[in-house]
Amino acid sequence: MVSALDERRVALHGTPEWFQARQHGVSATAVANASTPAGFREEVAKAVWPEDNIIQDNEYMKFGRDWEDWIIENLPAEYGFVGNQWLYHAPEQNWHLATPDGIDSSGLVIAEVKTTGKDWDTVPARYMRQIQWQIYVMDAEACVLGWLLRDNGPDGFQPGWFEPKMQVIERNEVMIAELKAVATKLQYESVMGMQRREEHERGQIQLG
Repeated sequence: MVSALDERRVALHGTPEWFQARQHGVSATAVANASTPAGFREEVAKAVWPEDNIIQDNEYMKFGRDWEDWIIENLPAEYGFVGNQWLYHAPEQNWHLATPDGIDSSGLVIAEVKTTGKDWDTVPARYMRQIQWQIYVMDAEACVLGWLLRDNGPDGFQPGWFEPKMQVIERNEVMIAELKAVATKLQYESVMGMQRREEHERGQIQLG
């Protein structure tokens, strides 16, 4: 299983190859966002006009990065999760992409970690969609979601709990099928939008 995963590695997180692959494929974050009408329009715009949609780093993102490894280390030891920085593609579609936060020793269970300013009783829908896409791309059976409350401290953000909360999320084929349909539509509209932009920049058409 691990060797099969190795064959589907695309690029390391944060490298030029990682950004390029995500620009020309559909990631878990993108398909989760594109599952709503407003989010779909936003993701097409990101694909067509990437220079206008650069996400600026902020203290919320930094807190998440700083505590990601700690959350993974505090998930149940029986999974043996190892932190992951690789972008993978799905077994049958190399433009279906995901970067899970952790992978267990068997490759059949992945981990996703979140930090949040407000606890939840039910996993937010956008996170559930993101996780199901990751499960599909990784050809996994389940995902362990771990999350940590972000609190305000005297010197900035600090953990609100002594340990993360967690929930095991099983593979959902119905949701995965819905996400595949969204991804196909998103990829089509993104490619068409990029083609129209290229034609406009060559002076062949007018946008609007």
